[in-house]
Amino acid sequence: MHILMVTPEANPFARSGGLAEGINALSWALERLGHQVTVILPLYRQVRESNLPISFTGKTLSIPISWKTMPAEIHHAETDYGLDFYFIGQDALFNRDGLYGTAYGAFEDNAERFIFFSRAVVEMIDALELEVDICHCHEWQTGLVPVYLRTLYADRSRFQKLAVVYTVHNVGYQGLFSSFDLPLTGLGWELLSPKGLEFYGKMNLMKGGLVFADLLSTVSAKYREEILTPEYGFGLEGLFQERAAELYGIVEGVDYNRWDPAKDSYLTAFFNPDNLGGKKVCKAELIRRFGLNLPLDRPLIGLTTRFFERKGIDLLENSLDDLMRLGVGFILQGTGEERHQYLLQEISQRHFGQMGLNIGYTDELAHQIIAGADIFLMPSRYEPCGLDQLYCLRYGTIPVVRATGGLDETIQEFDPGTGQGNGFKFAGYTPVELLGAVQRSLAVYQDQAVWQSLMRTNMALDFSWDTVAPKYLELYQRARDKRLGPAKG
Repeated sequence: MHILMVTPEANPFARSGGLAEGINALSWALERLGHQVTVILPLYRQVRESNLPISFTGKTLSIPISWKTMPAEIHHAETDYGLDFYFIGQDALFNRDGLYGTAYGAFEDNAERFIFFSRAVVEMIDALELEVDICHCHEWQTGLVPVYLRTLYADRSRFQKLAVVYTVHNVGYQGLFSSFDLPLTGLGWELLSPKGLEFYGKMNLMKGGLVFADLLSTVSAKYREEILTPEYGFGLEGLFQERAAELYGIVEGVDYNRWDPAKDSYLTAFFNPDNLGGKKVCKAELIRRFGLNLPLDRPLIGLTTRFFERKGIDLLENSLDDLMRLGVGFILQGTGEERHQYLLQEISQRHFGQMGLNIGYTDELAHQIIAGADIFLMPSRYEPCGLDQLYCLRYGTIPVVRATGGLDETIQEFDPGTGQGNGFKFAGYTPVELLGAVQRSLAVYQDQAVWQSLMRTNMALDFSWDTVAPKYLELYQRARDKRLGPAKG
């Protein structure tokens, strides 16, 4: 199969979060299975500054945006492991700091930016005469691609056989814009209806993908169940319910080339299930870096997160003083809303020598916290999949998570009696339940023979993209069967 991945970001060129890593790793896993994958994203400034070889194809397309047209330059790159990347260049829209916005908020012209990108993707497929079997679109920024394929461009033969899969990574971000932005799309006003793009008087780009794609998916089976409900559906639960038979949940994978404690270049020392000594070295270095007064045999809890309530930062803030009374060390890295940053700084000052705080984010420190901590806390209000808990399993760091979405699906409560399970979890969004789960983990930590056995068992678990990619291939085949009819013979 030839699969076109349409995405707002992808490693190694442009990244704002885990989506970029997942796109690259899934694409590469599909290539290893013998399929051809082409990835397409905007030509951001971050792409230009990646210092990777990117070349102009010589093709410039004219893309209608309302009453005007704008040029879209098509650029190309091929990675050293064989993946093809195309980039839609339009400097007025994409040559700026940040992919979607700045620290002060989203760009005001994001509607125009991603309407332009979506239409340029469709035009590019035709202009380059790409023979594509599957168009796999990700997140709200690509939601209009399925709409264009099934409306304005539906009469083009190349698109009539093209099956479309649309993946929602987080329903909390839907691409909501004023209905007055609809003319930018070139689509008819009849599409601004409850059965189309309209959402409580606004235009919803994610809804476009959900309505017009052949099949839908999200990033865990548990999250798939959750988004059918008002609590997690963010107003789209009715549409998810309508398309429930065509909505699939597939847990994301881990790129073990980047996340492997036996060869992680960010670490002070390497380690593996047969030799855990390097993990103690990593822990000691983390304690030293943050100036904690914590004996090496005392448990160290880590967390890398964004300071937003969907990540449970308010729950953490309400629990930290009690958590510190348990005699643990705590290291936190993150950035987000200023009110949370100030409050966390105040709390960390109260627990000087016991709690370390880094306002900001680096990949290096994220790896070091996951490697050096004994326990990793994820108190999310909701979490479509979550990746940090999967990284922790490979690094012998025991996850304590709230039972929501992919966290609930991938982490099973550990039973010291049977040795079954891989972490600890709590259901209620309360400090009492969070602290209870942490205390259960600390009780097991006191028996280091059991704790190290749990570490080694977790480190052997396989959540690689090689186990995930075949599930996407099944989904692609279902989408093709729906579009073309089942293969005969």
